[in-house]
Amino acid sequence: MTDDAHRTSVVGPRGALALSVFAATSSSASGAFGKALVLSGWSTGGVLLPRTGLAVLVLLPWALWAARLRGVAWRGNIRGVVALGVVGIGGTVVCYYNAATTLPIGVAMMVLYISPVLVLGWICVRHRERPAAATVAGAVTALGGLALVVTAMGVDRPSPGGLAWALGGAICVATYFLSSDSVSPAVPPTVLACAGLTVAGACIALLGLTGVLPMRMSSARVDLGGWSVPPIVPLLLVACLSTAFVYVAGFTAVSVLGARVTSFVALAEPVAALGVAWLLLGETPRPVQLLGCALIVLGVVLIRADSSGRVRRGVKADGDRAPFLPDPG
Repeated sequence: MTDDAHRTSVVGPRGALALSVFAATSSSASGAFGKALVLSGWSTGGVLLPRTGLAVLVLLPWALWAARLRGVAWRGNIRGVVALGVVGIGGTVVCYYNAATTLPIGVAMMVLYISPVLVLGWICVRHRERPAAATVAGAVTALGGLALVVTAMGVDRPSPGGLAWALGGAICVATYFLSSDSVSPAVPPTVLACAGLTVAGACIALLGLTGVLPMRMSSARVDLGGWSVPPIVPLLLVACLSTAFVYVAGFTAVSVLGARVTSFVALAEPVAALGVAWLLLGETPRPVQLLGCALIVLGVVLIRADSSGRVRRGVKADGDRAPFLPDPG
């Protein structure tokens, strides 16, 4: 987010770095927890609605306290918060969970991580800027890695529906980046996370009421990492650890480290997703998938490095902070 230096935080740089790493790792586990519930009889909507609702309940007291302590400037931020909740959060989780039910978790995550390429393309088109050589190299590298990951899924024909959901999720994540950048730093991280999740939850509930998103739950025990546990266990884990904590920790880390540094740390998420799915769901990554993962991360690093270089040049030329890509949190 722009001007994030105006936000105050109780953590220092080291604490913010630790929060960012924990957020990326915790976020990568959301697909594994959700898929475990789906495999035990839950529908995608049946997982997403209570997940989002529980996360809002967990955050609400802290959000109210932060709003009372610091105040919230909603004027001019409503549009960004709505876009963040409807598309950036709601659209992302719906697409990702639907993709994860038909694709391996690591593959679904890798497809979502072409979103920085989409963000870059949008900025280039909107501002009529020709991408630099490093940016083009990064995009080609990332897409090449994506091709390796998808073609090495271990199935003869990848699910077209699963790939379509994952690509839709990438578009939603790109929207998350862009809409996050439009929200003022006057909205505290806890309030922003709670408001965005509330909007997302309302959209998910509406999709359920209209029958677009099936709402099916089950009391059957869930297989989680070789353990048979009640469904409330993965549901609480995904709501508290992989939702509420992730968003607040991500926004807090950005307020201290800035979006550029936090976005580099967030690249740990797709790598962690493969590991978490391996441990909890037995989805062992193949060597070519690991190579593809490395290429995707390298491609995104090249794109982000070129973008941050242009930001630094803009700061020197204009004497002010240039806009940069926000972190997904």
